[in-house]
Amino acid sequence: MGYFASSLAFCLRKEYAPSLLEDIRLLIFMKYNYRLFLFWLSALGLGCPLLQAGASDFQDRLFNDMMIVDYWNKRISERLPVTYNHLLQGGYFNMPSARMGSEGEVGAGFSWVPPYHNYNLRCQFTDRLEVSGNYRVFRGVDDPVLTPLGFGDLSDKGANFKLSLFQAEDSDYTLPGIAIGFEDFMGTRSFKAQYAVITQVLLDYHLEASLGYGGGRIHGFFGGVSLMPFRRCQSALLKGISIAAEYDAIPYHDPELEKHPKGREKKSPINFGVKYRLWDMFDFSASYVRGKAWAFSTSVYYNLGTTKGFLPKIDKPLPYQSPVNIEPLGWRRPEDAMVQDLLYAMRVQGFDLLEASLFYTECAEKSLRLKVYNTFYRSESEVRERIVNLLACLVPNDIDRVIVVIEDEGFPIQEYRFHMEYLRAYAEQTIGPHELCILSPLCEVSFPGPCTEQLLFKHRRDLWNFEVLPKTHTFFGSSRGKFKYALGVNAGLNGYIFDDLFYSIRLGYIAFSDLEHLRGVDRLNPSQLPNVRTDIVRYYNQPGVTVDEGYLQKNWNLGKGWYTRAALGYFEEEYAGLASEILYYPLHHNWAIGIEGAAFKKRNYKGLGFTDKVRQYHGFIPFHRKFNFSQYFLDLYYTWPEAQLDFKAMIGKFLADDYGVRYEIARYFPSGLKISIWYTVTNGHDRINGSNYYDKGIAFSLPMDIFYTYSDRSRWSYGMSAWLRDVGVTAETGMKLYDLIREQRNY
Repeated sequence: MGYFASSLAFCLRKEYAPSLLEDIRLLIFMKYNYRLFLFWLSALGLGCPLLQAGASDFQDRLFNDMMIVDYWNKRISERLPVTYNHLLQGGYFNMPSARMGSEGEVGAGFSWVPPYHNYNLRCQFTDRLEVSGNYRVFRGVDDPVLTPLGFGDLSDKGANFKLSLFQAEDSDYTLPGIAIGFEDFMGTRSFKAQYAVITQVLLDYHLEASLGYGGGRIHGFFGGVSLMPFRRCQSALLKGISIAAEYDAIPYHDPELEKHPKGREKKSPINFGVKYRLWDMFDFSASYVRGKAWAFSTSVYYNLGTTKGFLPKIDKPLPYQSPVNIEPLGWRRPEDAMVQDLLYAMRVQGFDLLEASLFYTECAEKSLRLKVYNTFYRSESEVRERIVNLLACLVPNDIDRVIVVIEDEGFPIQEYRFHMEYLRAYAEQTIGPHELCILSPLCEVSFPGPCTEQLLFKHRRDLWNFEVLPKTHTFFGSSRGKFKYALGVNAGLNGYIFDDLFYSIRLGYIAFSDLEHLRGVDRLNPSQLPNVRTDIVRYYNQPGVTVDEGYLQKNWNLGKGWYTRAALGYFEEEYAGLASEILYYPLHHNWAIGIEGAAFKKRNYKGLGFTDKVRQYHGFIPFHRKFNFSQYFLDLYYTWPEAQLDFKAMIGKFLADDYGVRYEIARYFPSGLKISIWYTVTNGHDRINGSNYYDKGIAFSLPMDIFYTYSDRSRWSYGMSAWLRDVGVTAETGMKLYDLIREQRNY
């Protein structure tokens, strides 16, 4: 049997289906078990010389068979690296391919493609959707209005996306990949293009080839080929080299498609060059383009979506296992001793025990209710696992039921109801975690009567908690430079008054900034709407320490999936006010619906005072008028758990008295990274360069524990609109109910 499995494994080639390879692994596994059986018979003296020979043969061939399995494991998972073009899309130099990076990958890069400088960002939003953005600088071309003011050369922003209809990896490279793409699909669209492309990968030859057809800037047929001749070389320095060439379909001679006068000459449609990948993180390329000029690019990428963190979680506790104490309540284990056992064990595991009480059900079941706050974990499954282990080891064996209520920001969200007979069966390993999950599902929070429970313990929530986060503001396209920034630090103090009234105070300080010359108005297309957001630069230019936030918020769980909140105070640098929200978000459902509204006072540019006036432009002439600041929305939410996508629609009145809908799509990754994009359509009729502008942008929320040696729920968030305008604007109103609940239900 051993010779049969080995010969068959060596004779297989890549064209055989993976299922057949799994059969080979099964044969080898059966062979190991067969020989182990012979070996132990021999060791016990029950075998004959033939059996002893079989055991000896097992020892001789074990290593060889393990090498066979390892070889085919690597062949099954083997992938040809993806190369990226000058716009940081999967491709060659100027042309795209149908290939794209791994899900959750984020990249940034720069390319010098005469006569342009390109600054690029890329995100693999899903395994089939690649999104990228470019900032092109027209070297040697003045902006007719802004260059005399210090802006520099003319520039243009663009966004692209590519959708894979079928990936080459789906068929293990037997079939080609197919993708469609749209370049510069929003904004001025000076470099817009649409294309469809097919890419075939020949893994055994370390080669890929593409053929496509495009419209717009990519006009007609195009193609490309890439070869990695040293991919299986033992030298790490050589295996990252690839040689590429492409047929460039851009009609550079057309001034409508090529905006730079120095870029309209093309001596050859063939671009060729060398690419180099270092440490599977950095990409470099040098190419000769248009038969006329050398081009260079460099980029860095990292998969933030699937990362386990930059540091190992050496300080993360293992699930609780010992000491075990299930002594029944009584004189040998009084109630306060049981509470102490749970309190300290939970604290080590990353939970705060807020309250413990005893009660009897209608069926005379002795029950224990625990209110718990999760300080460490983002995944509901991990919360459940650790709580189950704690209860199985520490709950007295005369307790029939345990209810664990999960609280967050001063209000209960959901609860677990455990029958101890199932927990004890789990502890004895007679049922598994999946069976226990079915027998003890998540439930809506129950509200017992005030006189039906015996309170054993109550912990007052922390009155204060101190945290430090970066403060970052960035702008593109200022009249006095292409990129403006303000970098500093936020020092936050938050906690609970009367156990359930949340407060947050955040002070800010800008350490490095070049915003002093920004005026907060578009010189070419000043917003004709009330300037509810375009004057934000005036607030960022405040000297010294600023009060960026200071508000109170109270949250309630009304039961049966209904939640509400009220908030009052300084919500952000520009606005303070009163906000309220009501949300229906039933457990075990993928949708929610809510209503929210807020009334604001606009803060003065300095200090803590207010003004009831707003700046507005009539043409290029500014004036000030009284204005009532308010917003209200109907919020619709839907979660697609299989794709880890969240959809949101806000329908209502925005801050500048424009009405419409804001659409948002958010992607959650296994690492905790959240990337969202939004698009807003309103009746504001904001005009930029003669066209209506609708607010759009991208944001990300990064879990901070990827930098820690332990788990943590804190995040750093950053977002940026395509243009700083007043249309489709909303002001902050505190913590949103859906976000708080969705985080705890992250299954």
